[in-house]
Amino acid sequence: MMRNVITLVLLAAQSPAVPALLSFMNPPPKQPALHFRPGLPTDNPLIRQSMLEARMNPAFLKPEYFTIAEHPGPNAGTGRATTAGFGQIRPILGTGGQVCELASVYVLPASRNQRIGSRIIARLVENFRADKSRARQVPSSSQSVPTPRLVLLTLADTAPFYSPHGFLVLPDPVRAKPHLPMLFVLEYLAGSVVARLSRGPATKLVCMELQEGGNSGRRAAKRTN
Repeated sequence: MMRNVITLVLLAAQSPAVPALLSFMNPPPKQPALHFRPGLPTDNPLIRQSMLEARMNPAFLKPEYFTIAEHPGPNAGTGRATTAGFGQIRPILGTGGQVCELASVYVLPASRNQRIGSRIIARLVENFRADKSRARQVPSSSQSVPTPRLVLLTLADTAPFYSPHGFLVLPDPVRAKPHLPMLFVLEYLAGSVVARLSRGPATKLVCMELQEGGNSGRRAAKRTN
């Protein structure tokens, strides 16, 4: 009798329905609710302090370019909403807003391991695509209007974090076609040196660019990783 029971258990364990059943019985933890808002001058001290502590680029930190993620509801201690994290999309100087950089994505320690960073990136990309769509609807006297581009710099180890959002690694930012803005290339070269000095000689900085169309971008990103 016991042998028959064991056999049935083993057969059931091989059934394709079992993993789905176990997944249903043990669903992934629910993601916390988040409220997104534009950055304000009062956010500047926290942004700058966080960038310095994380050894991230402390330049170009205008709060109006930031999106702030907050846990809804007032904090018991301050009476204000608790900041979960933030990130920015800033126009690169000299491009007339045609090339922007996604940067300064940061999640505060108390809010980590909840996929909040991924949700901040998703919101930033959503905002960029919405702005790009509105720009295309504005009549222009020019016959050919360049398509706005979104780029970023990150460590090679963290590049897979951005790939699901449609970003693709550019093998050679210095010789990329179409050309990247010189200021951004200089930022890439300087950042590469700083990364090696602060994190070790094996550290590599990479440049990524958002691809047209979310699904095609994600497929292309997966092929390169």
